[in-house]
Amino acid sequence: MLHNSQISRPPRLFLMPLLLALAALACVVGSGDDSQPSSAQATADALSASLRLTATADAASGDGSTTGDGLAEAQAAATQQAIAAQQTAEAFASLSADQFEATRQAFGPLLAELPKYGVDPNKGQPAWIHPPVTLSIEGYLQFDYANQFIGTVVRDFVMSSDITWNTQYGTSGCGFALRNNGNEESMDSYLAIATRGGQGRVEFAIMTAGELANTKDFYAYGLDDNFDFHNDVTNRLTIVMRGPIVQIYTNDTLIGEFDVNDPPKKPFIPAAPTRPADADTNPDAEAAYQAAKDAYNDLVGEINAQFKAQQAAYKDLGVNFEKGFVAMVVLSESGRTTCQFNNTWLFLIEE
Repeated sequence: MLHNSQISRPPRLFLMPLLLALAALACVVGSGDDSQPSSAQATADALSASLRLTATADAASGDGSTTGDGLAEAQAAATQQAIAAQQTAEAFASLSADQFEATRQAFGPLLAELPKYGVDPNKGQPAWIHPPVTLSIEGYLQFDYANQFIGTVVRDFVMSSDITWNTQYGTSGCGFALRNNGNEESMDSYLAIATRGGQGRVEFAIMTAGELANTKDFYAYGLDDNFDFHNDVTNRLTIVMRGPIVQIYTNDTLIGEFDVNDPPKKPFIPAAPTRPADADTNPDAEAAYQAAKDAYNDLVGEINAQFKAQQAAYKDLGVNFEKGFVAMVVLSESGRTTCQFNNTWLFLIEE
């Protein structure tokens, strides 16, 4: 593969405010308290502000002191990333026909998968296939990220990975940062995180100008029969973006499609479990049914509470980010969280 594997890792603040803001929201939303959205935003604001200061210090001289030269280096990081991104674009443009065809051949089996996501493999170009990555973190509101090809700029794209997870808490998860502008002072970014909570869901969060704007939840339960929310299992997460339109796939099943500028929509509610025909005469069947019904009622309650909180927190800010960087991310509410990313690839759509 030919794409910028030597680009240096950007500053840690690249994703920190967004990830911690999302974690703060996930920790407080869902119990039905009408004050939760403002509480979540207050927590997110405080975290973002303090972490900007911390990261600037860390980026200064390496020992936490904010020297003038170090501050200049920190402020120059976004400019360096923009230069790297431009170099990546120029590298794409300079590929010979033979080089481009070699890249497409390496991508061949993945090109065959694109039609299942509604993408024509002839209308675009492969960006990269990433080596396997394991991200493991421990502690309260921690994160990490990886991308050897961080300088690749995306507009319309498909990004996919087979993710194996082990999380101590259901609100911890694994996923992608998308169209991130890399600007520590005024960050714009989308984030798609798959979690074990709610028997499996994908949370899509939007940060604009360094503030958490909106979140949307998409539950795999009832839509993707292959989704397994238990630990040490693998689910495939695929995101397709064309302009402001996002499609979320789990295990090649579409579980959500939306415009990033739209307010949260009423979520899909799965069908209730059916009482077995022999429930009156089979105590075990009746007990299993009651347990499934209780779990279902809990899930529906969680879905409705999340939706109510997201409606209350919605901000009409205009969040159509046209281009940016992407990365694989792990986010921990608490405890240890491990995400293994395999068969991770990026395809750039040109329609």
